[in-house]
Amino acid sequence: MTIIHKPLWDAPAASIRQAGKTVFGAASAIVRTMGNRRAARRLSEMPDYLLTDLGIRRDDVSEALHADWHQDPTYRLAMAAARRRRGLAD
Repeated sequence: MTIIHKPLWDAPAASIRQAGKTVFGAASAIVRTMGNRRAARRLSEMPDYLLTDLGIRRDDVSEALHADWHQDPTYRLAMAAARRRRGLAD
C-alpha cells in the first residue's frame, strides 16, 4: 500500500510538459545570445574613447565576437571589464 497514488496517465503528460519546458528554455537562451551578439556588434562600431569609458578595449570586443556562436559575447566583455577594474589586465 502506498501513501500517495499517482495515476498512470499523468506520467506521459508530465514528461511532455518537461520536454516542452526544456525546448522553450533552450530556444529562449539562443534568442537571448543572438540579441547579445547583436549588441556586441554595435559596441564594435563605437569609438575607442567610449569603449575605454566602459572599461573594455576594441580587441576585447573582437575576441568576444570571434568566440563560438553559442557563447554569449556580452558575458565575455563583462568579465574583461571586471578584470581590468581589478587591475588584473592592462
